[in-house]
Amino acid sequence: MKTPFDLELAFTETYQRYLRDDPALREAHCLWVLLPPLFDPPQPGDLFAGRMHYPAVGFSLELASGGPLYYCHAERILPHLDALHPEERARVQAMLDFWKREATIEGHLLSRLPEETRRATSNHVAEMGGRLAGTLLDFEKLVRLGIPGLRAELAKARRANGDLPLYRGMDLALDLFVEIIRMYAVQTGGEMRQVLENIAVRAPETFREAAQLAWLYALVSGTVNYGRMDVYLGDFYAADLDSGRLSEAEALALTQSLWRLIAARQTVFNGRVYLGGRERPNEANADRFALVAMEATRTVIEVEPQLTLRFYEGQNPALMEKALQVIGEGRTFPMLYNDDVNIPAVANAFRVPTVEAEHYLPYGCGEYALDHRSVGSPNCSLNLLKNLEVVLHNGRDMQTGEVIGFSFTPNPSNSPLPQGEGLGVRGESAFPTFDSLWSAYARQLEYYIEKLAERHRLEVDTEAEQAAFLFCSMLYDDCLARGKSLLGGGARYRGGLIETYGMVNAADSLTAIKRLVYDRKLLSLEELVAALDADFEGYERERRLMLACPKFGNDDPEADEMLCRVSDHVALATLRQAERVGLDYFLIVNINNYMNVTLGGQTIASAEGRRAGKPLANGNTPTAGNDTQGVTAMLNSLVKADPSVHAGYTQNMKFSKSLFREQLHKVQALLQTYFQNGGAQAMITVVGRGDLENALRDPASHRNLIVRVGGFSARFVELAPEIQQDLLMRTLY
Repeated sequence: MKTPFDLELAFTETYQRYLRDDPALREAHCLWVLLPPLFDPPQPGDLFAGRMHYPAVGFSLELASGGPLYYCHAERILPHLDALHPEERARVQAMLDFWKREATIEGHLLSRLPEETRRATSNHVAEMGGRLAGTLLDFEKLVRLGIPGLRAELAKARRANGDLPLYRGMDLALDLFVEIIRMYAVQTGGEMRQVLENIAVRAPETFREAAQLAWLYALVSGTVNYGRMDVYLGDFYAADLDSGRLSEAEALALTQSLWRLIAARQTVFNGRVYLGGRERPNEANADRFALVAMEATRTVIEVEPQLTLRFYEGQNPALMEKALQVIGEGRTFPMLYNDDVNIPAVANAFRVPTVEAEHYLPYGCGEYALDHRSVGSPNCSLNLLKNLEVVLHNGRDMQTGEVIGFSFTPNPSNSPLPQGEGLGVRGESAFPTFDSLWSAYARQLEYYIEKLAERHRLEVDTEAEQAAFLFCSMLYDDCLARGKSLLGGGARYRGGLIETYGMVNAADSLTAIKRLVYDRKLLSLEELVAALDADFEGYERERRLMLACPKFGNDDPEADEMLCRVSDHVALATLRQAERVGLDYFLIVNINNYMNVTLGGQTIASAEGRRAGKPLANGNTPTAGNDTQGVTAMLNSLVKADPSVHAGYTQNMKFSKSLFREQLHKVQALLQTYFQNGGAQAMITVVGRGDLENALRDPASHRNLIVRVGGFSARFVELAPEIQQDLLMRTLY
């Protein structure tokens, strides 16, 4: 008797059959059952094969590609249970019960967590999920060797290390990949069929073959970022154009089709394609493809791929000129990354030689990794402003009432922290000096950081035990040579990242507290906290005092120095954890997706004058509307935090169309100065004055109005109202 969940049941039965086998072999057998039914036929107009859907139970890297890991999305199954025949309902319920125990994150990881670690990483200051994000595969190796070349590399590794289960699993995975390619060849005709038949048996020889092979491999692997595409497609592109095999129009059409397939995957925070930068062995040909890639982004009005341009002093200026043209037309892409700042910064933060740092790539919302060398998923988050709130309230989350931080009282039953700690406002003597308040803020945050690091290491170990990540491991240094899987000691660098939020708000709040309470004694700390607890109702004078204090984003030394202090503290406290927990790196990022809105909703009023529930600042940019001294002052503030102790800060900027169209030379000079002064990165939204307001009134006429939210772009009219309001509040230059 068939059910809507036959695939999920078959996958589960296969997993159970191979439960005690080596994880690499179990994974291979599970993928043979799982993957073929997930590939959908090409749609009219597609020039490449490769569309997918994802089931309610399966295996992949992260939520964007179905996962995370061995997973069960019970919420997709439960609404249909009652409609099933009783016998089938019992089978499906047994499957759900099995995955409660056996899912990698919800089952294995959570069952291993010490209670203190679980509670210390499951609150409104420190949170942690589970996934394997940020994989960056060696697509250049793939298209250079093709499937036969990968098999030859596998055979070489087997001769050196023996017939390991990992290698047998990889053989099965490559057999499956060929099966999927041939399945598509049967479904299609003409040139697409010939391309598929070719790449099943030999290395690619044309642009279309190379792009098709890379695209299908990305899908089977579960990775959601697509590597340095100008490097691995540039030579094929140039050869096809120079030989007359392709015209420029045909090459653009192929690239546009690939862009539409990436957009159709709807990975939201991912979908990165990288162009430019140092250490491209084929720079001239890579530049040629980079230009057509940017033209594809200009003409295919979608929010993916997230086109990313690395640049350096001396790079072909045509790339930056084209980038500014595309940005100026409102595409928000490419995002700009300054190699001259980022390469030395990454070398220091990741503790790697410059030759390795030259391969940095910003994935997802802006976190850095080393291309096919490092894996370090950003599974942790910290709300720095919430940490200050909890410090000021004797360890208590003022929204939930739960004690989640250090407390003066004997250790309450609902506190995750060790007994005997004591911080918080308790009369005038609690924090007699600003340094004592800072010490409390820092010590509490460090506790959360330590627990996040411990949990992250436990997650890495759990994932390594459960899965081999066969397709990823084949294209990661140094998995084949070591005979070890991606997380099981194969990848050259294993790390982890903490996403930080509310850094600017915490800094501006500490600036206000220091000035008003300790330096000028205009308020007592108790009075200030009372104003926050009341969301300023009845405390309008106090709020005016707070709003008048210096704010980050105005080139004000007092505010910017506090931001640097907050940034350095959390960055260095995190960096120190790597050696303690046995990782190659453990770093913070200061990025944003939409969590500045979500976490702002979990945080009461704050001492910079922000009302309760309002959004936090977006990454390393001023709180919306607080940058009042002009664009030069704002950019001067952005460069002050030390870039060499973290794994990526994002800077969002909103410029008017008129500025880009009528005074582009001024924009170029402004950005050039910003980057020369140490600007690491820029994400730029270009909109007309009144465009966002008009879109709220008439959404149907503004479907193609694309904005940069944080670590992702979106159609403005599709965003939640609270995110739209946050974007409206940002200063337009």
